[in-house]
Amino acid sequence: MKSMLKISLRYILSASGVALLLLVLNITVLLAWGYYTTAGSPASSHIAEIAGNLNPQPDGSYRLSAEGQAMLHEQYQWAMLLDESGTVVWETRLPADLPRQYSVADVASFTRWYLDDYPVYVWRRAEGLLVLARAPGTEWKHAIGMPESFFDHMGAWLSAALLLNIAAALLLALLFGLRLFRALRVLVGGIEGMALKKPLALPTRGLLGDLAAQLNQTAAELLRQDAALRKRDTARTTWIAGVSHDIRTPLSMTLGYASQLENNPQLPAEQREQAGIIRQQSEKIGALVNDLNLASKLEYDMQPLDLRPLHPGELARRVTAELLNHGLPEGFSLELDVEAAAEGAEIYADEALLRRALGNLIANSLRHNPDGCAVQLRVAVRSLDCILAVADNGVGYPAAVLERFAFPDEPAPLQHHGLGLTIVRQIVLAHHGALQIGNAPSHGAWTRLSIPLGVRGDR
Repeated sequence: MKSMLKISLRYILSASGVALLLLVLNITVLLAWGYYTTAGSPASSHIAEIAGNLNPQPDGSYRLSAEGQAMLHEQYQWAMLLDESGTVVWETRLPADLPRQYSVADVASFTRWYLDDYPVYVWRRAEGLLVLARAPGTEWKHAIGMPESFFDHMGAWLSAALLLNIAAALLLALLFGLRLFRALRVLVGGIEGMALKKPLALPTRGLLGDLAAQLNQTAAELLRQDAALRKRDTARTTWIAGVSHDIRTPLSMTLGYASQLENNPQLPAEQREQAGIIRQQSEKIGALVNDLNLASKLEYDMQPLDLRPLHPGELARRVTAELLNHGLPEGFSLELDVEAAAEGAEIYADEALLRRALGNLIANSLRHNPDGCAVQLRVAVRSLDCILAVADNGVGYPAAVLERFAFPDEPAPLQHHGLGLTIVRQIVLAHHGALQIGNAPSHGAWTRLSIPLGVRGDR
């Protein structure tokens, strides 16, 4: 909702800015237009200069200087000078069809308007009235009468008009912003529904109707794909669980008969040894089936977590004691290091799953270093996490395994490390933690589990 308000506010401010800019531009264009149209109109200073260059001669005639003639020909069509009786006493380029004598009424008429379609301007001289005319169709003249009070309150009227323009612009911007806000609110609701995997039926009319229609189609496609994925995952999990169940019965019989043959003193030593190999391999098959079943359940959130307060230091001691009591193969050693800061640390975790994770990591070190190695289990506290680390000085992880767990979404061959590490990672993710693996600079592998301190990890 905050993002919608932000977008709408920016839209309103932008629209207001555009409206105000247009208003300023309109005023500027109006002033420029007025200046342009009036720039070519004869000013009183020009008429006075021409009148000043019209000089009387001793013989009673008049003569216009060269400078006056240049100014006259540049802006006017013709000119004439009337004496007090209305008779033309001097003229230049005066059309032949115009009279040379004018009454007071004629003078009063053309002084402010036109003389036979010629826009005229006058200037009073001591000898009479100087009349200057522009070409027909070059100028529009009209009398506009306004009361003096209009000019007295012109500032207030202009200010009111400006405020009304601003208010109208802001109102339009607000209306447009509300329209956009309503359209965005529908889309945001649809996007939130998509995040919750709900079907959408947004209205496809209005400002953002095309986008709403696309969201409806996208939501329908996502729901279809999600249903297909759930169906596929459920089928795979069910198949793995069914196969695991079906394998257990014949596997149990195989283990039972192999144990009997292995412990039968009447059989030759070679046959009892072979029976022992069958038992060991059958146990590996059983462990593999259990791992597949557990990995499938963890991946699809079908493994319930028994979350309880747990001290990681005590857990590590129990795992170490159990492995040492069962005995390590020749050439291997196991060391436990619990930092002082980790002694009182507490996490919410499923003890059985964490024991399984640590057991898998130590078993990897034993399994993949046939010449023996030293294994260390370390418990520490870093910031808000509990660190459970297993390291050895063996051959280290293969490059394919490091690449696979650096980019867990990319498929890659895992060889013998894959399933055990996959289960460890899924256990850590189920506790909202993180898994890191790597090789030591010289030789050996390390694996680090980070579990949040004092946080319930149920999903």
